[in-house]
Amino acid sequence: MRKQNILTAIIIIAVIALIGIIGYIAYEEITNRNKAKNEPVQQVEEKQEEKEEIEEPVEEQEPEEEYVGEEEKETQKEENTEISKDEKAIELAKQTYGEEDGVTFSIEEKKDNIYYIAVKSNATVISWYEVNTDTWEISEFY
Repeated sequence: MRKQNILTAIIIIAVIALIGIIGYIAYEEITNRNKAKNEPVQQVEEKQEEKEEIEEPVEEQEPEEEYVGEEEKETQKEENTEISKDEKAIELAKQTYGEEDGVTFSIEEKKDNIYYIAVKSNATVISWYEVNTDTWEISEFY
């Protein structure tokens, strides 16, 4: 009986020691991970401080004029026209629908010069408008 009690005590001590060792290893691993996460931020901050110390005033140079070809100019005009058509179509829909809080307007589809604008409330379409961007006529679309 005495041998059994001694054996039980040894097993309990061994289990407690094993739990302690595993806990210590886990603690070390967690602290190492936290240090690794914080190190890059500190290194970046240190490098920024070094750059600020090293930077010297630079003389401002006048920007050189870039050559813009005819093709690029046409592309820019088309993009600006497209954006302004989008904005203008949405504005027309807003004027027709009226002002209401929580309502959004978005172009859902374009077919040539016809734009389909959805009026949404809480991500649910509550009304549709069809805008002709050539004549700027608007009608409710069902």
